Amino acid sequence: MTKPRLVSVSSPQPAKGATQKSHPNPFDGRGRGREAHRRAHGWRVDPLPYRVAFLDRWSALIRHLFGSREDVASAFGVTFQTACNWWDGTNRPSGDKVALAAITWPEAFARFMDEA
Repeated sequence: MTKPRLVSVSSPQPAKGATQKSHPNPFDGRGRGREAHRRAHGWRVDPLPYRVAFLDRWSALIRHLFGSREDVASAFGVTFQTACNWWDGTNRPSGDKVALAAITWPEAFARFMDEA
């Protein structure tokens, strides 16, 4: 048996005088602006400022509720590294963990997640 060989395949050149068969890109590489996206999805409030502030708010909530990172990992059923990332404000939790916090500690959650 012989070893399989890698063979380079070049793409065929278009025939001389051939015209482009596909449609040109009508968007010229530009996407919709934030205002158009907001109107299309019916947002009344721009979520970007809340998204930017969420990491700090979540980290502050976690540090307020728990005495150590180990306690965070145990309470939410996550790895120690995930608890460290939340504690340090480097990663966001998934929605089920946020919902668990909101249901379990509603007063603290409301205070730390308030937009004011």
